[in-house]
Amino acid sequence: MILIMFIVSSVVFFIIRWLPGDPVYLWVGDHPTKEQIEKARQNLGFNEPAYKQYMSFLKNVGTLDFGVSLRTRQPVIIELASRFSATFELVLFSILISLILGFPMGLLSALKPNALFDYFVRGFGYIGLSIPVFWLGMILQLIFFGILHWLPLQGRYSGIASSDSQLLYNSGFLLIDSFFSAEWNLFFDGLKHIMLPALTMSLGVLGIILRTTRSAMMDTMNEPFFKTFVSYGFDENEIIRKSAYKNTLIPVSTVVGLSFGLMLGGTFLVEAIFDWPGLGQFSVLSILTSDFPAIIGVTFLYTATYVTINFSIDIFYALIDPRIHK
Repeated sequence: MILIMFIVSSVVFFIIRWLPGDPVYLWVGDHPTKEQIEKARQNLGFNEPAYKQYMSFLKNVGTLDFGVSLRTRQPVIIELASRFSATFELVLFSILISLILGFPMGLLSALKPNALFDYFVRGFGYIGLSIPVFWLGMILQLIFFGILHWLPLQGRYSGIASSDSQLLYNSGFLLIDSFFSAEWNLFFDGLKHIMLPALTMSLGVLGIILRTTRSAMMDTMNEPFFKTFVSYGFDENEIIRKSAYKNTLIPVSTVVGLSFGLMLGGTFLVEAIFDWPGLGQFSVLSILTSDFPAIIGVTFLYTATYVTINFSIDIFYALIDPRIHK
C-alpha cells in the first residue's frame, strides 16, 4: 500500500511540472511585477531544482503536509478534509445501491438462463456499461426535476433544511449525522439530494456487479456439490439461498473494490453536473488552474482511499471463505 501511494504521488509530482502554465501567476494575481513573481517563486520553492523540490515533497508528504492551495490560499489538508466526506458519502451510497440491486438480480438471472428475465438483466447490464455518465446525469435531471418535480436539481441539501437543524454529531457525513441526531427534515432532504447523483454513478457499476454475480452463480451451479444437492431433491432456490450464494461473494467483492476506484474517478463529472461540494469539483478547478499542491493532495487522498478499500476487501476474503486460512 505504501509503495503504491509513493509511486502514484511521485508520478503525479513530475507530470504536473511538465504541463504548460506557471502556477506562480495564480498566486501573485493579475499584472504582477517581476519582483513579485521572483519573490513568490522563492517563497513557494519553485526556484529550486526539481530534485530538491522532490525531496522536500517526500519529507512533507510523510507528515501529511501538502502545502497551501495556490487557488484558495488555504492548507490543502483542510480543503481535503472539508470535501472528502461529501465525496465518500456519495460513492458509498452509490455502491450500496449497485450492490443491493445488482447482486439479487444476478442470482435470479442465473437461475433461469436464456429466459425473458435473463435477457432483460443482461441487456440492462450492457446499457449501464455503455451509457456515458455525464449524459445520464443530465437526462435524470430533466426527468426527475424538470418533468416529474420529484427530486432536487443539484446541491447536497436545501438551505432551509440546514438552517433549522442542530446536529449532535458533526463527522461531515450528512446522512449519518442527521440520522443519529434525529434531524429528520435534514435527513430526508439530504436523501432526496443524493438520489440523482447516486443513481447516475451506480448504473454502470450495477451492470458490472449483476453480470459478475450471474457468471459466478452459473459456474457454481455446474459444480459437483450443487448437482449432488439437486439429486437429493433440494430446490435450486433453496440451495442458492442457504449455501451456493457464498461462492459468488469473493468475485463480487473484488468487483466492488475495483468499482469503488472507478466511482472515485467518476465523481469529477457527476459532481460538476450536480454541483456536489466534494473532491471532484475541487479537483477539476485545481487542474484547470495548475494548483500543484492541491492536485498532489487530491491524488494522494484518492490513492490512499482506493488501496485501503481494496486492502479491507482482501481481509474480507478470509472472513467469508475459511479455506483461505489453509
